[in-house]
Amino acid sequence: MNTLHSAQTFRGVVKIGGARGNTFLPLLEELAARIGRGEQWALVHGASSMMEDLSRAVGTEPLYVTSPGGFRSRFVGEKELAIFEAACCRFSVDLVSALGRLGVRAVPLYPSSAKGASAKRKDSLRSVENGKVRMLRGNFSGSIVSFDPSDVFAVWESGGLPLLPPLAADEAVAGSNLNVDGDRMAATAAAAVNADVLAILSNVPGLLRDPSDTSSKVESGTLSEWETIELFAQGNMKRKLLAAKEALEGGAETVLIADSRSAQPIEAGLSGGGTLLCRGSMAAAG
Repeated sequence: MNTLHSAQTFRGVVKIGGARGNTFLPLLEELAARIGRGEQWALVHGASSMMEDLSRAVGTEPLYVTSPGGFRSRFVGEKELAIFEAACCRFSVDLVSALGRLGVRAVPLYPSSAKGASAKRKDSLRSVENGKVRMLRGNFSGSIVSFDPSDVFAVWESGGLPLLPPLAADEAVAGSNLNVDGDRMAATAAAAVNADVLAILSNVPGLLRDPSDTSSKVESGTLSEWETIELFAQGNMKRKLLAAKEALEGGAETVLIADSRSAQPIEAGLSGGGTLLCRGSMAAAG
């Protein structure tokens, strides 16, 4: 696809989910090839499956809640935050090692030692249970309020790949981190660096009109069609679509929602294998 910048100036952010069912090696191999051609990429990763494994190893069952708006979130108390930070570190180490074997120097950018996202803590989560709304307090998740891309640019200038976990600095408490949504972290980063493309990869082929039918994929869409497009989003796709909108409104050129399990998942998605979203110059959603 040649509608974006040339390979020498191409800049992208890719988010790979941490849930079971995602595949990582095809993406890492593609990133190695793209970086070898002179492109600049930042990789945002999730950590949900490792979080679940570590939680159960210490006798803590992860608690998931659904908001009145239909968004599914994990409740993160103080103990859970420590487990989540450990899960992020473990996943980052695995990715750094795998990328290193492919000739890519990945540099993890954690809020305790690098510039990046700052967030406002959401102490309470509203959870719908049996038709009633319940307030859960003591949450250590946050909403991103700013993103300083200085260290992302510094890693790019040194020829490396910035690796961003779904953690942000607590704007109110120096030295403290908050769990943030990885898709929205990627969207904020993409907007901050004026990315040519934000690729959100998951274990589905894109936005589906019918989640049980992979042939019902929405091919493309624009911001002007958003009210129609978002009607198709269910479950975790609701947040991915919200992140896509935030990235486009923030200045990213294009957002791709595609399947991480494809060979060369970014290229496959851009070539018609995913859902391609932009601000307003593409054909209506298929």
